[in-house]
Amino acid sequence: MSAQPRKIDLSQLQPQQIVELRKSTEQEIQHFTQSLQALQTAQSKLKDCITSIDGMASSEASELLVPLTSSLYLPGRVGNKDRYLVDIGTGYFVEKSAKEAKLVYEGKINKLNDDSKKLKDILVQKNEILNSMSLVLRQKMIQYEQQQQEQQAAA
Repeated sequence: MSAQPRKIDLSQLQPQQIVELRKSTEQEIQHFTQSLQALQTAQSKLKDCITSIDGMASSEASELLVPLTSSLYLPGRVGNKDRYLVDIGTGYFVEKSAKEAKLVYEGKINKLNDDSKKLKDILVQKNEILNSMSLVLRQKMIQYEQQQQEQQAAA
């Protein structure tokens, strides 16, 4: 049993119902936009990981600052430039070579790219729905104003 989205004939709704439906759609668009921004931020952080691995491999220095908090660092030394602890999710870390670590991050980036594309498609659909609601609401308001003018002319 597939969950087909219900189609609503906007022309059959009252203006107030369309306004409420439009508000709901605007909230959905806002939520999806925030989710898309979060995905893009995550992608950026993962790309930074790859850049750091590349930078470490090309660096001659063996000393670096290790962050303990966002504003507290300790001096440290690199033991092996080809071994990294990679966060594979939910607080688990696995030791990987530079090449393997980059593959893990590239895989995560590709997954986020796919999710971003799906989210962008949903946003396009929601914006089309919002535009059609605005158009129908505008038409209904014009009809309502015409009816009011006809009633005033008849009275």
